[in-house]
Parts: sequence; structure tokens; C-alpha cells
Amino acid sequence: MNKIIYHSIIGMLFTAVMAVALYSCSDSWDDHYDQNGTNGNESIYQLVKDNPKLSDFMRVLEATHVYNNNKPTKVTFAQLIAADQALTVWAPLNGSFNADSLLEICKTQKGDSVVAKHFIMNHIAHNLYNMNAQTDENVRMLNDKFLRLTPKALYNANVVENDYNIPAINGLLHVVANDADYTYNIYEGMTTMQEYEHIGKFLKKYEKQELDEERSIQADVVDGRKVYSDSVMITENNLFRVFDKIMEEDSLYGMLVPDRETWNRVYDEAKQYFNFGAIEKADSVSEYWTNVVLIRDLIFNRNTQRSENDSIFTTSYTNRDWPYHVFYNPFQPGGYFDHANITDSLLCSNGYLYFIKEWPFTPKQIYFHPIVVQGEREANMTAYKDCTLNYRQAFGDSISANGYVDIVPRASTSNWSTTFEIRNTLSGTYNIYAVIQPKTVYLANSRDFKPNKFKAVLNYMDVDGVMKSVNFDDEVSNNPYRTDSVLIGQFTFPTCNYQQQETTVSLQLKCSITNRQTNFSREMFLDCIYLKPISEEETKARKEVRR
Repeated sequence: MNKIIYHSIIGMLFTAVMAVALYSCSDSWDDHYDQNGTNGNESIYQLVKDNPKLSDFMRVLEATHVYNNNKPTKVTFAQLIAADQALTVWAPLNGSFNADSLLEICKTQKGDSVVAKHFIMNHIAHNLYNMNAQTDENVRMLNDKFLRLTPKALYNANVVENDYNIPAINGLLHVVANDADYTYNIYEGMTTMQEYEHIGKFLKKYEKQELDEERSIQADVVDGRKVYSDSVMITENNLFRVFDKIMEEDSLYGMLVPDRETWNRVYDEAKQYFNFGAIEKADSVSEYWTNVVLIRDLIFNRNTQRSENDSIFTTSYTNRDWPYHVFYNPFQPGGYFDHANITDSLLCSNGYLYFIKEWPFTPKQIYFHPIVVQGEREANMTAYKDCTLNYRQAFGDSISANGYVDIVPRASTSNWSTTFEIRNTLSGTYNIYAVIQPKTVYLANSRDFKPNKFKAVLNYMDVDGVMKSVNFDDEVSNNPYRTDSVLIGQFTFPTCNYQQQETTVSLQLKCSITNRQTNFSREMFLDCIYLKPISEEETKARKEVRR
């Protein structure tokens, strides 16, 4: 317990109203907790107080306070085990834990809450848990941990022979020869241990406490609002929507954890792709998304894997994200779960933390993804001129999302223009393509093999928040005999537009055929606009070749 590090208390908390319930029977308590089976003449408090072998445990109970909404009440845990409610207490013998150390920690409010969470509440449970030859179940302790209860032990705490199943008027007392170990869950490990704070601080930033109405006891309704005589608070985090609930005690997670030096290196690399320029709170937005894209693929739920030998699906995976957040051949050298890359592991109450020495991902694997703007999705086109549009379905391996847009000039000599929004660009370098289908995708017997010819203009926002444009001077045309990805040009975006409501990037295509160029077609079957990420290494290699 000398190694306990403070973190905000979570789980089962009681209001100051409890102090009143300590001395008077409450119907709500009777309804909420089953007291059948208790037939002792003394409270658990009195049984512990009268046993000289439990004096150290009593001293800690008297010094440690019940918390409500992360704030201490005047109620101690010694008073709690005297209350008129059904409890089971596993009391460790003197000498099985360092009572003086715990009492020293209790002198501060932070330390008081840690001792409550990690020690006291780890030995007390609501309701009655008799220990006999048939006992085999998981017990939910006051701190929300699930500890295994067997005929002669609570987790690693073995009972003292002939000194357990002691009845009291408010529950049962079991004397144990050693204290039950407190085991972090993955979220607690990441947010409380100093060696992981390079990631844990970000997770902790979005933590909040919420009332668990289902497990709390409603006392009354005052002015239309529910009032509770026992408030059970649970820890929530907005990031759980991204990373799954990595503090759930009944789950089985795994998380890869890089050391601080490795993390700082990959964070600095990723951050350059998330330059949000002059938008409001740009630095905070950049910090958020840089952390999210790096952390989200570190976590996986072992209960939801199809076959870990074949692939690892991280908690961010959804069907619409295919093929991202899936890592194949994970146990191969350089793979997601390459054992040679794992330096150590920590058993948690809901899984394992795996410490890695090398970052197992490239930017293209986890955040610097290609961007596809489907031509047939009407919402992607923000403007068009001198043309009509036909949105068509078509099926084939070379047809993106099974559709395309047929851009038909309004007149035979009309040089049309269309403008497409491009969302979720990062502040990185992309090759920009237009993917064009042959006319045979619509009419298999078509003999219209005239290519298209067009120019393009890219609109974007600079770091000062000013909209600018770049004209790709070269006219481009396609191969009309096949699906052709036509390279429009390469561009390095100075700012990021990732996950923003206002789209700041658009691409205009302008047909550029003169009246004399009869060997070109003004009608275009546009499949999509495709932005292919170009890594720094690729950019440097091209520059070297040019030299």
C-alpha cells in the first residue's frame, strides 16, 4: 500500500444523509438490501471492535471517511459497518497489512479517498455472502471491483479457520489472514500510475462523475427533482465513445502502451498532420485529435475477437470503417502483437496492459488515410455549371461504392464545371486523382472511346484562416478504354479539416475542350475524387531522384 498513488475515487459512494441512517432503521435500505439470514446480537462494528486481532483494521476504519461526489463526508467506515443495512465484511488480521502506512496516507483528503477505494471498500460488499463448500461466485465490492469468492478465500485473502461466517445484526463477518489485493483496471492503471501519465493525463481530462440511478436509493421527490438517500456515483468519460468503456470490470481488454520516449516521438510526428490553423481553440482541437488517432488502435476487447491468430480488431472498428482498425497476422514479426516487441505486461482486473518498445504502426495505417469523394453522392457536389447530372448505380470491382455521376454538357459545345467538397483532409501531402469510368460501364456495346480533357482548381484554407486557390496548370485526360485514375497533381495542405463541421477544401473540375478538338468527349463518367496520402519518406525520395 506504500505504492498507492492517488486518483479520483469512483464507484460506490454514500451521501452525508447516511449519518442519520447509522442510528435509525430506513425502509429504503431494507427494500434495497436483503437482510434475511442475519441472526447475530451485535453489529459488524461491534464484532470487529471486540476482536483484538482486528484492532489495526478498526483503526483504519475509524480514520477513513465515506465519500460523496468525490468529497469526504463526516461518516467514517467504522460508522458505516454499524449502520442498519446488510453488509459482508472480510476483516484482515493485524500484521497482514501496514496499518501505520495507511493511517499516514489518510491524513490528507486525497490519501483518505485512496485508502477508502483501494483498501477499505475492497473488503466490504453489500448483501450477505456466506462461505461454504459450494461457494464459487464473483462478489461486487463497494469499490465496484469483482473479487472471486471461493469456499475459503476472497480473491487472495484466505479466511482464518473457525473465524468466518460470523453473524451480525447487520450482516456477516469473515476474518481473513491477509488483505485482498487491489487490482487496477486498465483505465485506472493508465490514469493513476505516473509512468503512464504521458497517455493517462489525456484520458483523465475527459473524466466526469455521474449518478447511477438504478443502483442509488431514491428517498423523495422535492420540487420535481429526485432526492437520494444513497447516491451511487460512477465514472464516465466522453472518450469511452471512442475507446470503449475500458474501466468495465466485467470485460477483458488489452492495451498496448509505449514508453514516454516512444510516445513523444510518434506524437510529435502525428501532430504536424493536425494543424487546424486559425480556427477557434485550434491548439486544443489539435491536441484532442492527435491523441485520439494514436490511442484508439492501442485498445482491443478480447471478448469480441474473431480469431486473434488471424487478426486483431481494435475497439474503434465498425463495419463502415473497413479496412481500418483491423490488423492481420498480429503475431508475426513487426505485427500488432509481436511478442518480441512486448517488454512486459501488467495484469489488470479487466485485462492486460502490454508495454511495447517500438511503435507498431505507420501514419497511413492509423490516421493518414486515403480520402474518397464519391461522385454519385449528390451532397458531395456543391456547385455545377453548364451541365446536367445523372447519378447511376453500377457494380464491378473497379467501380468505387457501386456508382458514378454522368456529367452531361448542357449543349454540345458547353465546357462545364463541377465543384466537390473534400472533407477530413489532414495537413499533409496528397496526390489528387479523378477516377473516370469508360462509357462501356453504362452501355456495354458503346463505341464512344473519346477521352475527356479538363483542368482543376483546388480551394483550401491557409494557416491564417484565409481561403486560397491553386490552379493545376496542366490539362489532363483519361484512358477511355478502362477505369482510369487520372493524376491531377500533388498538393501539401497547410491546415487540417479533420472532423470539422465546416468544410474548407473543395476541388473544381473544368472541362477544357475547344470546338476544334473533336477527338475529345465533354461527357464524363466520374466515379470519384481520390486523395492518396504521400508520406514524408516518399516525398524526400522523390526529391532525391529529381536531384
